Amino acid sequence: MKNPQSPYATPPLDELLRQAEDAAGRDEHARGIELALRAEALAREAHDKVSLTRALRLLVMFNSREGLAEQAIAAGQAVLPMLREAGDDAARADVLCDMAMAFLDLGLNQEALDHVSESVEAARACGDARLLCLAYNRIGLAKAHLGRFEEAERFLAESLAMAREMGSEEETYRALTNLGVVASDAFDACESRADVAGAREAIDRAKRHGEEALILARTSGNAYREALTLSNLGRYLGVSGQDKAAFVLLDRARALALEHGHRSLGLACEGNRAELLVRLGRHDDAIAILNEALGGAQELYANSMVQDMHRHLYLAHKARGDFAEALAHHERYHALTREQLEQRNDAQSRLMMNRLELDQARFGAERSRMEAELQRVRAEQMAAEAERLQAQTRELRRYVLADPLTGLGNRRQVERELPRLLQHSARTGEPIAAAMLDLDHFKRVNDQHGHAVGDAVLTATADLFRARVRGGDLIARMGGEEFLIVFAHASAAWAREACERLRQAVQDHDWAGVSPGLAVTVSIGLCVRAAPVEATQLIEQADAALYEAKKGGRNRVVVADSYDPGAPQQRLL
Repeated sequence: MKNPQSPYATPPLDELLRQAEDAAGRDEHARGIELALRAEALAREAHDKVSLTRALRLLVMFNSREGLAEQAIAAGQAVLPMLREAGDDAARADVLCDMAMAFLDLGLNQEALDHVSESVEAARACGDARLLCLAYNRIGLAKAHLGRFEEAERFLAESLAMAREMGSEEETYRALTNLGVVASDAFDACESRADVAGAREAIDRAKRHGEEALILARTSGNAYREALTLSNLGRYLGVSGQDKAAFVLLDRARALALEHGHRSLGLACEGNRAELLVRLGRHDDAIAILNEALGGAQELYANSMVQDMHRHLYLAHKARGDFAEALAHHERYHALTREQLEQRNDAQSRLMMNRLELDQARFGAERSRMEAELQRVRAEQMAAEAERLQAQTRELRRYVLADPLTGLGNRRQVERELPRLLQHSARTGEPIAAAMLDLDHFKRVNDQHGHAVGDAVLTATADLFRARVRGGDLIARMGGEEFLIVFAHASAAWAREACERLRQAVQDHDWAGVSPGLAVTVSIGLCVRAAPVEATQLIEQADAALYEAKKGGRNRVVVADSYDPGAPQQRLL
């Protein structure tokens, strides 16, 4: 073993790490993995913990970018204890974000959210705006993987705003690219349920984000980013009917990708082209492209891409009336889907084993092999039982804390979350606002239009409120037609304007579309207080203001002034 102080060990190691970091700047992921693995081996041989940490961080990043999720997580599990021990919150936040993406690739959505939540905490601890921006970006992607596209776009929009405020072109490009992809996914979801208007709005958003991202990609001089953005934008244009412009962009994207050795990206361009040809009814052309691309994807062992090619070939052959070929590709597609699920299960098992082995290394690497085997078996059994209990707990929590009609939180959710928001307000010194909202004459709605319409009104109202609050705010249905919204770190002026927007949104909604002759308004009582303040006091004052809004004629916002339980005083807006 080489002496760690030897002058012959350090220079090659430093040079390997420098070359790997240079490869990261050029998005040369495969080359970066090779260099980082060599650096890891040298660092372990030299017992150089600092260099080992650098090498493992690079492996997390490169493997995550290259789609090698299991390897990224394994490297992350190895390096996170080192970063926690060193108190390096910035590096910890960065690694956690990359690990979250790897967990998403394996379908482990809850683990992804857990890691990105810790990343937010670490970014705030070190005060790094770029890392906080990145964490919000990853939260958006996690929400998108769960099919919650509206929430996903909201978090990504916040990430974009942070990036622009920082003047970071890299983070701005990342947010714009992901916003485009999520909007495109939302388009697919709307199209599948025949929501024409929603699909059109979603793809228009995707095109706007893609066009802006392309400007930044070209400015950066990064060929991979430019090719990726051209491919994405080509798809957005194509599905919206701009097929000529789409094919021009896809041609340029493919040529650029192949010129710089990005074969996988070049095949993705061909997949986008084939999808557009199928939409245009040019099934023979699409099949020819897909057959060639399928061979290339198989050579690269790009299983997800192979699976997607079989799906497109199934659709193309089916549309052409060639049902035997369609069935063959359909069966292969589902076989690959089963293989993918099995591989995910195997990967999850291997990751559990890897985590256990790392724990054993930290707390007793010299234990006997038989004892280690026994511990692994026990750990597997415990992990299976823990997963079952966690699944039951998550389902029970969802049932207990959610209003079944509107999907909003309920009183239990308020009792759980409001103290946390009040503690945050007390810790930061920022004000907190509570708004009680009550639909006017709701009994009349039920009496004149029926309880089914009343339920539809409550659901639509919840959607209106949900779309107009921020990600960190608390919104709940307190019972009947009464709602509560708690605005964290909100000034009195901002909270008052937010309530007025909510009131106007309810008034302006197309209620006649729910039931002819239906009109709905809402009265709102608002209380804004600086910390410290008790939960009961905050809600009671908001409730008292709501009473004044009702007494003052309804369909208005009343803001509570200084509160005296014996003689409340409010002012009308």
